[in-house]
Amino acid sequence: MLKAKGLSKIFTSGLLSKQRVNAVDNVDIEIKQGEILALVGESGSGKSSLGRLLLMLMQPTKGEIHFNGHELTKMKKKDLRKMRKKMQLIPQHPEDSLDPLWKIYSSLAEPLRIHGLDASKNTLLKLIEMVGLREEHLYRYPHELSGGELQRVMIARAISLRPKFIVCDEPTSMLDMSVQAAIARMLLALQEKFGLSYLFITHDLELAKIVAHRTAVMYAGQIVEEGVDVFESPFHPYTEMLLKGVKEPPESTEKPPGGCRFYDKCPKKGPKCLTSPEMVTVNGRKVRCHLFA
Repeated sequence: MLKAKGLSKIFTSGLLSKQRVNAVDNVDIEIKQGEILALVGESGSGKSSLGRLLLMLMQPTKGEIHFNGHELTKMKKKDLRKMRKKMQLIPQHPEDSLDPLWKIYSSLAEPLRIHGLDASKNTLLKLIEMVGLREEHLYRYPHELSGGELQRVMIARAISLRPKFIVCDEPTSMLDMSVQAAIARMLLALQEKFGLSYLFITHDLELAKIVAHRTAVMYAGQIVEEGVDVFESPFHPYTEMLLKGVKEPPESTEKPPGGCRFYDKCPKKGPKCLTSPEMVTVNGRKVRCHLFA
């Protein structure tokens, strides 16, 4: 359903000496209809940037994105706008995505009106009931809702357009533990009910184990491992480090230009690691490591 090839995003900063950051570096990724792909990795690994690229909320530096047979990266803006209702985002910080001066009613009705869909009160009532809210919530402002209630509003807004694909960007990370579980269960129920596909971005490995059909592990802008049972039998040394809860050692000057991104922190590095490894498939698992080449 959704497939990206060679996807990269380079950010530049600085006025005099331009600094280049490869937030997403030559990523290939595929998500099938009705599938949940968990994307895990530590903060700054490029997970959110990849999610926003797939939704074309950011223009990629290079690469292709195909969705239901359409190449999004070559679409005109007006055609891309029509595709947006099929691809939605549930953000980490819902309070930043809602107008503080609008009541929830208006925030939910807006995307429906933009796309020429039924934005009646009856439609909105059905939406909020699906996410466990009540009619009274429609007439409140964002600051009058709890974090969990705000996230439920964002989920209602995302599913209102009947999308096929949703990027869930750390949708539970800012919530209390009890609320996290309820939100996760609801997302799974909605996924099954509507046959949705999710890219489920999280740093919570236990949550990823529960929700995902497959898991992709991201490090320094690259996917270093992808497949089923990643947590049961990790291949990549970085995945092993994540599972053991080992803190990353500090950066060193050992990292070779053009070498493996994980070189200076890898306990298993060897001479081959002075060159960047390609992604290879081993027993149905994809892994970017010379140990498996």
